[in-house]
Amino acid sequence: MKLTLPAILLFIIVSMTSCFEIIEDVQVHQNGSGTYKFIVNLSQSKNQIDKIRTQDSILSYKVPTVAMAESKITEVKNKLNAVEGISNVLITQDHINYIYHLSCDFKNVAALNTAMLSIWKTYDKKAPTNFKLYSFEEGVFTRNTNTNELDHITQIANSQIREMMQKSTYTIICRFDEPVSISNSMNYSLSPSKKATLYKNDVWSTLADQGITNNTISIAK
Repeated sequence: MKLTLPAILLFIIVSMTSCFEIIEDVQVHQNGSGTYKFIVNLSQSKNQIDKIRTQDSILSYKVPTVAMAESKITEVKNKLNAVEGISNVLITQDHINYIYHLSCDFKNVAALNTAMLSIWKTYDKKAPTNFKLYSFEEGVFTRNTNTNELDHITQIANSQIREMMQKSTYTIICRFDEPVSISNSMNYSLSPSKKATLYKNDVWSTLADQGITNNTISIAK
């Protein structure tokens, strides 16, 4: 059985106390290029995951082996390297503590959006095709909420998945070369230097609540 998004989520949900952490860290330069980092930390659920890895399947889904995980991660890396405008792709894997780190440089936000869609479709063939997570125009950076994305996540997330996501954390850090200002936001906080913004909430609210991430960040000229 393929390593689909539901299978991955079921692998994470080894008990109702399971939780994890996601960190999304994006640095945007004034010309629209930048660096993207994405970290998934499952170490808080290490003991539960260790136990379930001794099983062949869970809820009719085959438990991913290390070889399966590495094969899928290699596929992701190859797809990212094939995206025009994406470079310096690096993926590190810690299968002992279950911490996974992806980073890459992007020439522009359009390339980053293409890369994000490529990753999503690697794990979920039914992912929306018009997925655009970021926009950057005339010095204004926006992290968008995609209605199709939200509807899709809501459809595949049962009550157990939602509860697991509500116990886990999602952090979004946006970094800039110059001071910025935030508008339309009660969710992002501004660093003392005004060169970075921070958002932190549970995973379910971050992914499924419409509007909370539709915030614009204006870079000083």
